[in-house]
Amino acid sequence: MKKLILSFAVFSALVSCSQEWKPGPDPVVREQGRCVFKAQIELLQGSWVWNAATDKVGIYADNLVNTPFVPRVAYDGKEGIAELMGEGAMGQVYAYFPYRSLGEEAALTGRQPLPEQQTYQTGSAEQIQRNTTLVAVADEDGLLRFRYLCGTLHLQIKMQFAENVQSVTLTSAVPVTGWLDVTGVEEESLLYPGYSVSVTGIDRPCTGTAPLDVWIMLPEGTYNSFSVTVSGAEESLSTVVEGPFQVNAGEETSTTAEEKKVDYDGGFLEAEEVDYD
Repeated sequence: MKKLILSFAVFSALVSCSQEWKPGPDPVVREQGRCVFKAQIELLQGSWVWNAATDKVGIYADNLVNTPFVPRVAYDGKEGIAELMGEGAMGQVYAYFPYRSLGEEAALTGRQPLPEQQTYQTGSAEQIQRNTTLVAVADEDGLLRFRYLCGTLHLQIKMQFAENVQSVTLTSAVPVTGWLDVTGVEEESLLYPGYSVSVTGIDRPCTGTAPLDVWIMLPEGTYNSFSVTVSGAEESLSTVVEGPFQVNAGEETSTTAEEKKVDYDGGFLEAEEVDYD
């Protein structure tokens, strides 16, 4: 009986060895996407120092929606380009900074939001940097280059105001707010255009002999006449400022706003062309 079992085992082994081996199907390998991006924040003054504990970049990709990427610990406290890590991103990647849990809708299409309301800062670079949500497009090497695309109009306001100024509003015949394209390929450089922008939180005096300096962030371009409204808690004064003015990215353009008696017929608010560089 043992010989019979042994003979059968030997026969089975010989048959198995004589059959042609056929490989099975390859295992399914899922595409992982890019998990590491490089990022650089180009300040208008000074340099950016990364904080691995607090700095987050929001990523939109074909497979991701508002996903946070954080600097690797090796780049904590360092300047320049940092590596960011997160979930694998596939396809076209747009990023914004700083990250917010509610996301940034404009970044979905590679556009930077220009807010209708800005907080008051005492300088051109500060006005831009503290009122901008940065948006960047990942290049083929996975580099996110965050840049400031707006300039400022520096208004020296010479008006006799009985109380502290709380806000200043600029109204133009051409768009000053909206979603600004950062890709360089869109035909419409500014979506959802708005024609007024306000600087709030000023709370400073203003007189004819002690003017108030206000910086207003504007998209790059050529501007003609616009109106300026200066408001306090109780009082409000308006005037017209004649152009043209050229605003360049990262630069300051200065002019004076004085109280005038103007026979206003609404003409300066008729449509005018503006070239966005």
